[in-house]
Amino acid sequence: MKQFMQQPSAIGPVAWVGIVAAIAVGGCGPAEKPAPTAETPTADKPTAETPTADTLTELRQTLAATTDDQMRVLTIDTIATFGQKAKVALEELQAATAAADPRSRWRAARAIGLIGEDAILAVPVLVNMLADTDPIVATQAAAAIGLIRSDDGRTEASLQKTKADATIYKTAVDALIKEMTHPDARVRRASLRALRFFQLPPSVLVPLVNKQLSYADPSAVLPALHTLADMGAEAVPFLMESLKNKNSRYWATVALTEIGPAAEPAVALLAEAVDAGEPEERQQALLALAAIGQTAAAATPQIVAILESDDENLRLAAAFALGRMRAKAADKALEKAAESSEPFLASIAGWARASMDPNNKPLLEKAVAALRQNLKSDQSNVRSGSVFALSDLTDELGAGASAALADDFISLLADPDTGVRTSAAAALVRLGSVAVAALQATLNDPAMRVQGIEILTAIGPAARPATDAIIQALSDSDPLFQGDAAMAIAAIGPQAGAAVPALQKILASSGGDPGPRYSCVYALGSIGAAADSAVEKLIELTRSDDKMLATVAVWAALKIRPADRSLVETAVPLLRQALRGEQELVRLEAAVALGDIGSAARTAIPILELIAEEDPVKSVRAAATEALAKVRTP
Repeated sequence: MKQFMQQPSAIGPVAWVGIVAAIAVGGCGPAEKPAPTAETPTADKPTAETPTADTLTELRQTLAATTDDQMRVLTIDTIATFGQKAKVALEELQAATAAADPRSRWRAARAIGLIGEDAILAVPVLVNMLADTDPIVATQAAAAIGLIRSDDGRTEASLQKTKADATIYKTAVDALIKEMTHPDARVRRASLRALRFFQLPPSVLVPLVNKQLSYADPSAVLPALHTLADMGAEAVPFLMESLKNKNSRYWATVALTEIGPAAEPAVALLAEAVDAGEPEERQQALLALAAIGQTAAAATPQIVAILESDDENLRLAAAFALGRMRAKAADKALEKAAESSEPFLASIAGWARASMDPNNKPLLEKAVAALRQNLKSDQSNVRSGSVFALSDLTDELGAGASAALADDFISLLADPDTGVRTSAAAALVRLGSVAVAALQATLNDPAMRVQGIEILTAIGPAARPATDAIIQALSDSDPLFQGDAAMAIAAIGPQAGAAVPALQKILASSGGDPGPRYSCVYALGSIGAAADSAVEKLIELTRSDDKMLATVAVWAALKIRPADRSLVETAVPLLRQALRGEQELVRLEAAVALGDIGSAARTAIPILELIAEEDPVKSVRAAATEALAKVRTP
């Protein structure tokens, strides 16, 4: 069964997918889904807006006495609003960290962290919580340790004057470093972030982390480096040290490749890496420099030399890197490579030269012709890499030439190789509106229509010319394809108002696969005000026993009538629950909706904080961070 708001299965940004496949290099892989936990958000209940000292005393008594899990959670959340003043409740909060209910445990850790430096004596308790079986509890324990240390204004030097405190923090540092190889990405990320607050110089901290990575099982090193890559620029110092370690060098370059331009500080070390180590390590270093782009120009001499290598893959990677770097100083070397007897190398070198001189029409046309010829190669990596290179040149081509490429790419959607199909789909997304007419034609082809409509979905509002064809697909007998069509309408958004009657017709149906109904509700919300005629039905669905449907319905109703405050009371608990869903888009939309509700969604602050720090997807973390700012505004 297709789940509500499922993202297109084979579509992503063009970026590296083609050329990386072409030269047979691995990557860190997609962002991880949240691992299953025992966290089950509860319905919101009113809490004190402006607690008083008397209220805090009562809250401590309640927390110490209650055996009700939900009452404990709400009490802890209210105590947490006192911040540093909640120090008087530290004993009760520490006791709550041993509760059977994981929601109580992670909220207790959070509340302790918000007390700040005055909670230093609770750090050993938080250290023990890093081993909790529930990863959310462990992440919040790590975050709380970081909050306490960040609030402690003492330098490392002055801290040594208080041996007891220095020992507490030293134990915490050691424990956090061990969590760098935790199986859950959220725990890894929270631990690394907490370590930043300990004011340890990179010369001390980075070797400790790399020592842990060196001793870890290889299967644990890759996820840890993926977490570092996901953190972007702030992780570059760690990865630079990993480049110096033979046990982690290769995976560090993979992570730096994912980081891209923000990895510029590593250029000198990567330039050294292209001249040393195993071929696959050198190759990955070249790809990392390519990902950094023009600011990696200092490495040009080392890369040019590799064009004379005996290793074909290294030559390909070198030509690709020079093209991505727009390294004009390498033009002569690339011109020579473009005359190579190896067709793929010659075409990639030609692409690199055209990339550096896009106004040179003869050069551009020659590169395009060679790459289009490569699309017929019997080698899948050549086809995939050529798709990428062609896609990279489309901005310089006229509409007619780009439309011809769209036809080429569509033909490759039936390629027997998965990588080629993925590259072609990504290239079509990049073409955008130019590809819409050709993609619309695929909707009548049973073998191509699913890919076609998913690509139209990824193109988004620019796919508007295909609206009528997509509306027709809403009446298809296949419920899965109906759902796909509804998601395409949702991606077009407010300009797809003509689809409202067809969407309402599906919504009025009962029985059968519920998937299309989820997608139709989401589409109605995405259309917005033009779908006002559907609000009455959506409000009815907010009371559905199907919690997924109820959640999507309340979200959609709020998108259509954002000023209707009567929906808020129903919306907040459902959206809180949606923040813990498995699907990325569900969590993202829930965060955005809570932000739109504003201060009336203040009971969602703990969950939003958790998502803002620990969600495995950057866009979801960003949405939660933005929502927090709105919710906290009076």
